[in-house]
Amino acid sequence: MKIGYARRWAVLIAAALATTILLPTAPAAAATVTVDNATAGRFTGSANWGTSSYSSQKQGADYRFANPDTTASDPAWFKVDVPSAGSYLVEVWYPADPGYNNSTPFMVVTTSGTQSIPVNQRTNGGQWVALGTFSLAAGDYNAVGVSRWTSGTGYVIADAVRITTATGGGTTFSMPLPRTALPRSEYDDPHHDYAAIDLPVPTGTAAYAVRAGTVARVNDSSCGQGINLTGTDGAVYTYCHFSAWSVASGATVTAGQRIGSTGNTGNSTGPHLHFGIRTSGTLRCPQNFLLALYDGVTPPAATSLPTSGCSY
Repeated sequence: MKIGYARRWAVLIAAALATTILLPTAPAAAATVTVDNATAGRFTGSANWGTSSYSSQKQGADYRFANPDTTASDPAWFKVDVPSAGSYLVEVWYPADPGYNNSTPFMVVTTSGTQSIPVNQRTNGGQWVALGTFSLAAGDYNAVGVSRWTSGTGYVIADAVRITTATGGGTTFSMPLPRTALPRSEYDDPHHDYAAIDLPVPTGTAAYAVRAGTVARVNDSSCGQGINLTGTDGAVYTYCHFSAWSVASGATVTAGQRIGSTGNTGNSTGPHLHFGIRTSGTLRCPQNFLLALYDGVTPPAATSLPTSGCSY
């Protein structure tokens, strides 16, 4: 799983530590709820959260900001009226600035507990940025929060959130990394010694489930911290070299759900995501699968992927 980085890292280091994932558009009938920080009765925050209209990338008239705090969460909350229990794509909007926080903790209150998703608010501003797909309970409650508890530097920003139903015709597949993290050309590179691919991204980049399934954590000297995702198609999708997990072993996940953060653990010579696919124990070349995801088309079945020709 080792990979040489000198040749490509100089080009790719400019890629932001993004946690963005651009998922296929939700069906027209999907329910969408948007909450801005200025929506009456929908936003709460302590006196530590100031108001600014400085950036032109804001949603609405203004946005909220606060200094990071390594001793307390002091979250700002967006109250969302979730129409029915189910799976939802959760997105956030914020202005980006080089002086804003590079690891802002967004919190999503799911049916299995609150999940924290770090977002680099120095990039991808002025657009909807997906945190992932989550199981939400029905009701009117504080569903998405922004915490000040981070070791990152710069203001943490709270501007707007949006949820969109993903159940019943929603996302079927997802890229394993933020679409903005790498150019398309990286997804057809051969692996150095067997059917797999190494995707060089900075430590902490979000890793997502490419399809629905059940996850099992991996932790060994080769893969390091990783995930085996057994998809609903029966194939096993392997992720290696995480710096952190976002899900527990045995958890059921949906396509686009965050399952970990990339890193450099295990047998690795630099930060990257190792990604592989197995069907009935046979390694498959994942390049055509990933290229289809990048292009926004339905990927080929895992069983149809070649077993050779994708390594050197």
